[in-house]
Amino acid sequence: MLALIGPMARLTKLPSIHAYLVTLRPRLVDEGVLVPDSTGMRFTKSYVFDSPSTAAGVVLGRSANGRKEWKDETGATLKQRQESALA
Repeated sequence: MLALIGPMARLTKLPSIHAYLVTLRPRLVDEGVLVPDSTGMRFTKSYVFDSPSTAAGVVLGRSANGRKEWKDETGATLKQRQESALA
């Protein structure tokens, strides 16, 4: 899953965040991928995540199922898109 330059991520983490994301988010800040500002964190570099869920977790600041969180312009989830591609 690729995060593109410009989109925003939640500035704060929520209690449900996975331990891996607790360490990944600051590392992305240290690497200059995410830059905090007054409204959230902005992606300043493209970054390839290992999974859609990791990408969603970084953006949302909590544990997330990326197959259900990521939606296209029509509102279809990644899971729906993947299942329809197999049909």
